[in-house]
Amino acid sequence: MINERYGIAMAETLHYLKGISQDDINKIPDNFITFLKNNASQNYECKFDYTRPLKELNLKNETRGLIAMICLNYWCETEDQKNSFIEHLNKNEKKYQEELRKEYNIDDIFKKKEFIPKVEKTTENIDKNRLPVQAERENIFKRVFNRIMKIFHIK
Repeated sequence: MINERYGIAMAETLHYLKGISQDDINKIPDNFITFLKNNASQNYECKFDYTRPLKELNLKNETRGLIAMICLNYWCETEDQKNSFIEHLNKNEKKYQEELRKEYNIDDIFKKKEFIPKVEKTTENIDKNRLPVQAERENIFKRVFNRIMKIFHIK
């Protein structure tokens, strides 16, 4: 059984293939199209505009990966086209990794403190009722003595 998100990706891929030319669809092997149809999610409805470019469509990352795989394996006819496409994919991956590196930079992770409000410690900010109470332990002899006094109701 295929994972649900891959089933959705296959349904989106099939829906995307409906909007391209028949010549390009004929380049894809029939057994691959059959695989997509057999494993596509039956419950998912794809709705997107074919007139918009691929990068503007709200597609899942898995769908984009399937379409890229189809483009690389079936639509790139020469080695130059394949190398150019792979180079384009690598450039996009480097750009994405650079964005991640900027967002989650290990060196700057502790430097971003602007979201922490600064509170000055003054006597006005301290609630006197919330101060920690230090419990004193009584000596064992004193505790025994107090117990005896309680038993005889002597204060």
